[in-house]
Amino acid sequence: MEPGGVERAVRRLQGSLDRLAWALARGAVDAVRYQPRQLDLVMACAASQPEVPAPLARWVASARSRPVVVEATEFPHTAVSAMARAAARWFGPTGSAIVRWCSGAVANAADRLGALTLEQPLRGRAHPGLLVPHPHAVAVVAIDMRGFSNLTRVLSDTQYLADCIGEYLSELTQVVEHHRGVIFQYTGDGLLALFLPELAGVKGSTMVERLVDVVGPELHRAFDALYERWRTEWQASGRVGTEIGLGVGMSFGQATIGYIGPSGKKQFGVIGEPVNVAAFLCSQAFAGTVLVDQGSFARAGATLPVAKVIRLRSKKRHQRIETVVLSYGTTNSDQRASWLPSAFRIG
Repeated sequence: MEPGGVERAVRRLQGSLDRLAWALARGAVDAVRYQPRQLDLVMACAASQPEVPAPLARWVASARSRPVVVEATEFPHTAVSAMARAAARWFGPTGSAIVRWCSGAVANAADRLGALTLEQPLRGRAHPGLLVPHPHAVAVVAIDMRGFSNLTRVLSDTQYLADCIGEYLSELTQVVEHHRGVIFQYTGDGLLALFLPELAGVKGSTMVERLVDVVGPELHRAFDALYERWRTEWQASGRVGTEIGLGVGMSFGQATIGYIGPSGKKQFGVIGEPVNVAAFLCSQAFAGTVLVDQGSFARAGATLPVAKVIRLRSKKRHQRIETVVLSYGTTNSDQRASWLPSAFRIG
């Protein structure tokens, strides 16, 4: 072999191994990277279009509401949560991470395989809206943990905190997806979820009433149960805990949905006033409450619940948002006191 040939061959081999290792690493991340279920995207962007027959859309929506289908779609997430908790107790950090990755990859694969059967009737009728953003009547639910900054400060073990956040987001995701919502963004200790009448299989008015009467309380019950378990763990392990809670904001109206983002790096997203209002209401909600702008009920044709109504100062100049306040979960009295001065009660 000519001089330097061996060295060049070794470098080429090392380069090939590096590319292979990088491809495997990317594949490992992609295997557990969150993506809304393909069925949800197809239904969200195609079911309301004229070329998709209404009976077909209703059939798919009703099929998804059958108990056996609901249980089948929820099983992977339930199994992942159980395995993650068991791994945290029985294995060290490395072993626990491997178990969580494997269970997450299996859950994602099960989601994709489980959707194939119901996707078949829509395959020939997929609307370009799946790729091209288009206007749609939607409800947006914004969820955020109250007291998370303080929790980050008192829990110096960031690995443990990351595990807690993973468990917290998994529990809330399961509630959202159980009611056929689509989570389109995770933001640290919060998330944004999308609910569409076509996915729920009901009119917009019924969907909004269900969000207020059923989904809101379930989110708070799930969080309160999780918080109680954490408090028990903190006391048993001698960790210093702190008071935390859940704040929720909801809004209904017209928004643009579809794949949004830079060329080659698009992801499913939602843009519009309901997103802005829901996020703002969530930021103003103290622990244990759900805030819904009063206009959402009028736009959806839903019945206005009997509840306290306040007027919030919007970020927009001279704008006030008449807001319905619903109390469901554990309330932190300190957060209530700091929040009330920013609003005026009107009913």
